[in-house]
Amino acid sequence: MFTADKIDDCGVWLGDITASEDHRALDEHNISHIITLLDYQPKHLDPKRTYLIIHAEDFHSTDLLTNEFDKCFQFIEQSIVQGQQILIHCHAGVSRSATIAAMYLMRKYSLTRDEALERLRSKRRFWSVLPNDGFLRQLDLFYQMNYKIDLENELYKEFQRQRFAPIKSEAATPTVLFSTDDSEREYKCRQCHEKLFHSSDIQKHDLSCLNSSQIFTFFLDWIDDIFVNSVGAIRCPNCQINLGEYSLQGLRCVCHQWIKPAFVFQHQLIE
Repeated sequence: MFTADKIDDCGVWLGDITASEDHRALDEHNISHIITLLDYQPKHLDPKRTYLIIHAEDFHSTDLLTNEFDKCFQFIEQSIVQGQQILIHCHAGVSRSATIAAMYLMRKYSLTRDEALERLRSKRRFWSVLPNDGFLRQLDLFYQMNYKIDLENELYKEFQRQRFAPIKSEAATPTVLFSTDDSEREYKCRQCHEKLFHSSDIQKHDLSCLNSSQIFTFFLDWIDDIFVNSVGAIRCPNCQINLGEYSLQGLRCVCHQWIKPAFVFQHQLIE
């Protein structure tokens, strides 16, 4: 199954690293241009396609607004003018690439951040759309500056001053948090504090893996959607916000190891 979805009829797709490496599916959908947002150099580039590669961490402090928004928008527009289909992807297709896709929809259709994200969520079949808090702030600022990057705008200057400051989580931002008990960490929903799993439930697939933004677990008995769909979003059993995603076919970690089946949570360490 192709792990990307068309999010605009003019030919813009949103997906993950797996979609970017599925050359047969890319050919079937006539996708010739790809925007890649990763914190490492991709290994499986196709010489038949045109890439815009952006090195970006999925951190709250990462600045996509200043240099990448315009660059990506122009790359997408040029691809469309040439009659080409384009894929935007990061590792999971959840935060970095979703931010760029939302930016594109906002600027093209004069949408607010929430309107653009809702449109993305309506197009994504089984995967979450969860930009981190820093990216959400940048999308809001982009809207406030009328879809332009104005370095002299006081709101922009304040954004840069506060970029590395701790961000208070929005109530609806899906993630999980650590307890303070290091011997047996307990993971909870950040919104409602529902207990989700313990450190003993974590699937340590590779001791050298440095993936700090995601947690892979073994099957948890409250994730009962797997009996209906083989892939989908993981939702809090109490408040129903999105916490991550699962795939019985497997997902690839940033360390490049394929985890099958995969139950992966987006998370942030909260002191």
